[in-house]
Amino acid sequence: MTPDIINWSLALVPVLLLLGLFTWLDAFKLMTLWETLGLLLMGVAAAIVAYPLSFVFLDTLPLGFSNYSRFVAPWIEEALKAIVIVTLFRFNRIGFKVDAVISGLAVGAGFSVAENIFYLIRFPDSQATAWMVRGLGTAVMHGTTLALLASTAHEFSERETRQAAGDYDFNPLWFAPGFLIAVALHTAFNQFPDKPLLAMLVTLILAPIILMGISHFGSSEAQRWLAIERETHRTHLDALRSGNFPDDVAGRRIAALATRLGSPAAEQIREYCEVLTALVLTAEEALSRQVSDAERVKIDACDGFARLESLKLALGRSTFAALKPLLPLSRNDYWELTELKERLAKKSG
Repeated sequence: MTPDIINWSLALVPVLLLLGLFTWLDAFKLMTLWETLGLLLMGVAAAIVAYPLSFVFLDTLPLGFSNYSRFVAPWIEEALKAIVIVTLFRFNRIGFKVDAVISGLAVGAGFSVAENIFYLIRFPDSQATAWMVRGLGTAVMHGTTLALLASTAHEFSERETRQAAGDYDFNPLWFAPGFLIAVALHTAFNQFPDKPLLAMLVTLILAPIILMGISHFGSSEAQRWLAIERETHRTHLDALRSGNFPDDVAGRRIAALATRLGSPAAEQIREYCEVLTALVLTAEEALSRQVSDAERVKIDACDGFARLESLKLALGRSTFAALKPLLPLSRNDYWELTELKERLAKKSG
């Protein structure tokens, strides 16, 4: 029984500890326990799909297991893991670069846990060193490659996600460079079947350094963006609270719509923009303060969200449909609102 516990611990625990470490170090505290578990399960699902798919390719391609593992498996496995990350980006579930790193690491960890469980069941008599290599080497590699893919995609998508949401254009090519990097690293790792300890040591040394570097850069970048966006939204909110619309392209377009519709719709549009901007500013201040606060920031914005829904209903479908594309909010702003709602839900729960 004791050898089994040791083997399972060596194979499964290290990558989960690495994930827990990066989640704990995240200055913004973006990932809840349930979100992390959900991403782990998505990684498990990707591994479950990879298992029968591997046998199909092994039966189809005359390569043998060794060549398949070294040259084909990295493409298939990284593609299946990447589908999860693409989905998260598509539905605006990744905001900051550090969020991308943790999401990629979590999905990769789930994939490796499922894969290692399969090997533990299939090869129960393998030595502890084999499970050490899989736990400290292969598993960490799976998490690192997907974290790199996600952070690279975030870098390419950042300009698009920070402009007006109405102009947003999702581009699958954002993921191509990161995918090629992930496949290249995965392939390099698999080139040393006769020197697994060397591959493990290199991975164990380089992976945390790379992930820490990206996370540090991502945190600094996020704080810089938050400072810029907070100032912009404060200026917009001051104008709206004075009874006017912001003096920029978006503000003038919304003002023109309000003028065409006349009272009371014009006042409802102005108030909707005011409440929405105030909520975005609250979300940004909460995220910024989280950097220095020891506990999750306490927020009271429930009334704002309720008023927002009330104004949306009062405006009606056609008026709101005309207003929404004109709003000067980015995909990143809407992600911040989602984070604010989740923090409020956690607080009320």
